[in-house]
Amino acid sequence: MDKFTQRADLLKQLRAFADAHPEMTDDQVTEYTALEASYEKIDASIKRTESLKARETLLSQPTTEPMANTPEAKTTNTEDYRAGFDAFVAGRDMKDFRAAMTVGVDAEGGYIVPESYQRTVLEKLNAMGRTREISNVIMTESTLNIPVEGDAPTFAWIAEGGAYGETASSFGNGVIAAHKLGGIIKVSEELLQDNMINFDQYMAGQIAKGIDKAESPAFAVGTGTNMPTGYAAPGVVSVGASSTTAAVAAVTADELIDIYYDLKEEYRAGATWRMTDKTEKSIRKLKDGDGNYLYSPGMNDGERPSLLGRPIVIDNDMAELGTGNVFVVIGNFDYYQIGDRGQMSIQRLDELYAANGFVGFKVTKRVDGKPMLAEAFNAGQNA
Repeated sequence: MDKFTQRADLLKQLRAFADAHPEMTDDQVTEYTALEASYEKIDASIKRTESLKARETLLSQPTTEPMANTPEAKTTNTEDYRAGFDAFVAGRDMKDFRAAMTVGVDAEGGYIVPESYQRTVLEKLNAMGRTREISNVIMTESTLNIPVEGDAPTFAWIAEGGAYGETASSFGNGVIAAHKLGGIIKVSEELLQDNMINFDQYMAGQIAKGIDKAESPAFAVGTGTNMPTGYAAPGVVSVGASSTTAAVAAVTADELIDIYYDLKEEYRAGATWRMTDKTEKSIRKLKDGDGNYLYSPGMNDGERPSLLGRPIVIDNDMAELGTGNVFVVIGNFDYYQIGDRGQMSIQRLDELYAANGFVGFKVTKRVDGKPMLAEAFNAGQNA
């Protein structure tokens, strides 16, 4: 009998014993504990073997081969791997897929998410996340150094036969790293047993919601420590003297015009305003000297409202009008870089929530985000 069959048999024995003895005597507790120890021992042995096989497969590859082309990335994109992954998530027998699944074993005991499944999650996430929707989003397999615009070269008019002056362009480097993000989704056993149609789509939607709930606030006000760096985090965006309001919890029409023009002209054409809906409510009432509203509501379905000709995208994770708060940002979000690193993984937790009739799914993802060019953003800050 192989280890997988032994483990499955022990699990059945544990369930049968627990069902037959809802209130155990001391001797029955001892017997159950012994069975449980046998199960945990063989389960740990299987996980060690799978983890070693995955590492050996990876290390056996030529060192000159790009990480994006490792067997792990290739084999998680096969039909067999996807079928095995679906069986794993649904709790069905995986014996026909074990060979295909070996290379997708996660270091923490789960499985790497198939590329097709990850694309489904990211499509839902990119449609859901308002910062993702307007930012520059890329997939990366490693830490990425992105060249950032610096000082332009200085040219001069030259007389006939005159000498050319030396000039140089400077470039900065922006680093997109990977911050670990994860959580546990609980699904009722009844939902799984009903063989719910499109369960993979349901799970993809739940994963996208969980990721968005964590990453969207970080894209707005994240500190950059174990999380992305927010575009409205203190010290991230450059706030000029004329971009600070006179009041501690209000803004005038003239001050909004200052904030707009304090953003360099070359970034205004592609700029977007970010603010909370409560801040939008206050700004919507402001008029210029001729009595015209600065705010223009969207006239058609799906059309964004605008302020001074540039669209508004609401972000309720930002601060509202208040003492010292960065309450509004205008910037070209092509310069806000989001990097989704590698592939997600899912670990199925069959026993952790079993007493309450649930199965847990531990999801792990890595992502980073940050403004790559400070001058492409400007903020309005209360006094």
